[in-house]
Amino acid sequence: MRRVTYLGYSSLLLLLGALSTGCQTVTPAVAVPPPATPLTDAMMVRDASSHRASSYDHTGGNVDWVIVKPGETKSFAEIAGAGCIKHFYWTYIIEKEETRKHLFRDLILRMYWDGETAASVESPIGDFFGISNATPRPIKSLGLVVNPGADSNDLSWGLNSYFPMPFAKGARIEVTNEGPVDLGIWYHIDYETYPTPPAWMNTAGRFHAQFRHERTKAYAAPKGANSDGKENYTILEATGRGSLAGYVLGVDNISGGWWGEGDDMVFIDGETWPPSFHGTGSEEIFGGGACPNVEYSGPYTGFHLVENREGDKWFGKNAMYRLFVNDPIRFDKSIRVTIEHGHADDQGNDYSSVAFWYQNEPHATFAPLPAKDERAPYVYGTDPCIEGAIEAERLLKTAEHSKDPAQGIRFPGTWSNARFLFFIANAPDDFITLRVPVESDGEYDISLYLAKASDFGVFQLKVDGKDVGAPFDAYNGAGGESPTHVVRAENVPFGSLKLPAGEHTFEFRVVGKNDRATNYYMGIDCILLKRK
Repeated sequence: MRRVTYLGYSSLLLLLGALSTGCQTVTPAVAVPPPATPLTDAMMVRDASSHRASSYDHTGGNVDWVIVKPGETKSFAEIAGAGCIKHFYWTYIIEKEETRKHLFRDLILRMYWDGETAASVESPIGDFFGISNATPRPIKSLGLVVNPGADSNDLSWGLNSYFPMPFAKGARIEVTNEGPVDLGIWYHIDYETYPTPPAWMNTAGRFHAQFRHERTKAYAAPKGANSDGKENYTILEATGRGSLAGYVLGVDNISGGWWGEGDDMVFIDGETWPPSFHGTGSEEIFGGGACPNVEYSGPYTGFHLVENREGDKWFGKNAMYRLFVNDPIRFDKSIRVTIEHGHADDQGNDYSSVAFWYQNEPHATFAPLPAKDERAPYVYGTDPCIEGAIEAERLLKTAEHSKDPAQGIRFPGTWSNARFLFFIANAPDDFITLRVPVESDGEYDISLYLAKASDFGVFQLKVDGKDVGAPFDAYNGAGGESPTHVVRAENVPFGSLKLPAGEHTFEFRVVGKNDRATNYYMGIDCILLKRK
């Protein structure tokens, strides 16, 4: 009894003390949320059950893969009730490169939420996991992870998606083999289910992903400016309310050279140009330095595929990703995600992409998935050469020139062996000398295939130190490719000359420039020696 009395008395004294302070108030405690880290979810004890759908051998054996035959659709998961997919993994072991290409682009992944009949996810399975143009590379991002198998070769890679995929009434995941061969894969789909849809499910958008593909065309924008974005490559068009979570972009650079300079333009809720989300170039989107030609991968950005085919910077297959999981792009009515193909869409290359986003259902009808042959990766063959041509760029190893650089480059347009020798001359008397082989003694007609542009100069051809033909003015100020109007001058005659068998020096020396030309550059496609 004394104890109760004492406590009551003490409480009274405290209350009186608080009242006597007058200006002081008692601030109620603020509820503290859990720490916001990627590891937080594991410490939260909640009403959820963990499950896995997988390809394990139901007989207890070790045949832990599934075979999807040509034309067959196979269910990977059928889940009832409310839940959320947390991790999707699959792998393969395929020795033949041609079969692997069918696996990545011909096996179509589709996902359906809450009993819908139109898939919310539709993509070739390789592209969905970041394998662009059927060419695997490691990815170390928060949303997608691609890990090598034995010896880091292409026989087997492990592919992972960590995008959360919630559903309130059920989920269905299936794959369809649109290719000509049996395709076998191992897979895990890790998910949890809930007794009833949790409160957060009411505001969570459903996960969506869509594959797109287009062979873009070089577009001659007026004055080299893009003021509407209409010719851009489209990565995503969606209607409804949601947020962009990221995308993987593949660029098969057929034309050669730096394919970028493409600004991203995201048009939100029907806005016109300029959009509220406008970038400054391809490398900036994906977090790299200027014109990346080395591969890298990080939590949110990466240039994970840079082929540099045949030693040419940027030529061949390129792939990159940008995840907006930390800074999603919100939209209330619609979103159109685009990117320029070259500055002001001035380059034609092979583009493909998979966009990832969340939105409230129903979603708009997807554009039809490109047909199997249409979405097949571009196949590089032997580039056509002019019959009998001596390719100038192949003579660079023994070439001599003034201090300015010379290189073989790929450039939009038609060139023998798909490239030409580009010499950055900057003043009169700059020169490049090529050692040209002649098989047998004789008199030869000499003709050249040359590049012309608004920044090219005038040169004199010298063979073994003697002037041959008239000076050639390589200025061109209209039409052609790129803002400098690059065109090819074909079969330009330089006269006849007796040449004994062996190597001869062909010197190209700058002697001036057209009054309208902006520089003294030079481009040599190939040399033709026709015996008379």
